[in-house]
Amino acid sequence: MSNSVKRGHRPPACRVHAIAVQNHASVRFVPWPSNKTAATRWEPPKATRVSFQTQRDEALQRIGYLAHDLTDPAVARRVTMFRTGGADVKIAGFSRGELPDSFTDALVLGHSADARLASRALTVLRVLATGLPVVAQHMKGASAIVARNLEMLVIGQALQRRLTPRPDLVYECLDIHRLLTSQSSAGRALRRLERHVGKSVDLVLTSSPAFIANHLKNGPFANRIILVENKILTPAPHPLRLMPPPFRIGWYGALRCERSFKILADLSDRLGGKVKVSLRGRPSPAVFPDMATSLAPHPHMSFGGPYTAADLPSLYGDVHFAWCIDFYEQGANSEWLLPNRLYESAAFGAVPIALRSVETGRYLQRHGLGVTLEDANPEALASLFSEMTSAKYAALHRAVIDTDPALWRASPEDCRALVTAITQPTARAAA
Repeated sequence: MSNSVKRGHRPPACRVHAIAVQNHASVRFVPWPSNKTAATRWEPPKATRVSFQTQRDEALQRIGYLAHDLTDPAVARRVTMFRTGGADVKIAGFSRGELPDSFTDALVLGHSADARLASRALTVLRVLATGLPVVAQHMKGASAIVARNLEMLVIGQALQRRLTPRPDLVYECLDIHRLLTSQSSAGRALRRLERHVGKSVDLVLTSSPAFIANHLKNGPFANRIILVENKILTPAPHPLRLMPPPFRIGWYGALRCERSFKILADLSDRLGGKVKVSLRGRPSPAVFPDMATSLAPHPHMSFGGPYTAADLPSLYGDVHFAWCIDFYEQGANSEWLLPNRLYESAAFGAVPIALRSVETGRYLQRHGLGVTLEDANPEALASLFSEMTSAKYAALHRAVIDTDPALWRASPEDCRALVTAITQPTARAAA
């Protein structure tokens, strides 16, 4: 066994091209255009609701989950979703820090770091060379292997060949790495790798229709995609408390956008305390090596460290607005995603702020919610908040908390529908 590894009949092609998991153990089937030269902007048509078969064997369905970062809160949420849906989940992956308490039985394959793709590729190669027997034993009996991100998909494909009976291979693609859209030689090589490994993929999970329209529709798995939004699982009610000014903006989650930091810092400095900014989550060491030093010149900004799902009600209950703008991979991933913070903020009554021209802004505009900006320059933001009143904010807040909670929250029925889609290929093919 490698020192880097330690304990801690393929289904027929689906007749539908994209499946969006919805409420009440049902799914929405969205026909995908057969003409791949169609316009890159894809709007999902109105869909017919079709109930999934919900009967399962008495024994739990086993899912093997390969995670790129076992410390990522979104990974913990997905595992919770699988378990809530009735699955026995076996977890393996790389770690970037301390594992959650619920991951005590996870198999740690090694350690990785943000923004170090070459190093992460080497850790994958080490697992392929010496670690697969251990991972296969850990995930024995799995009916499906879910691989989060391309690097884990490579391991998943090799693992699929080792296991008997052969499990389905599910590609969970919730971010499109910037190299996958690059025209460089490295970018072209990575796309060739995704297409090659993608031939073994039985199902794709993604979180935004823009990922499908701008990237995934070109893959060999284009007719086997499920849209699973980043809805929260926390069942707490909306906070109804209206806080007085000064207005507070919360920027929570993966803190990796230097331009967002500069915009928010400039705004808080310009308005001299009329707007305060609260940062919580995990700063990228590659972007913010020392958050305290970055914050020192800005007295109206604060950083409260990482948080858990249990903290979400208090975090968003203490701010008026949520920053849902990201320039980290501008022109690609940042413009296509529907981020966790969109669902988290709206679920707990904070008003999302987004750019009008990106997928998050279009989502908010379709539902008549939030603040959408043509441009996030400091002057536009300073003007917005100089004219913001308690009455204007109250109307924005009321619009958010009056929405159907199912827009932001995944129910137990959603979780069961997802597990069924992953573990019962006959249900997918018959749909």
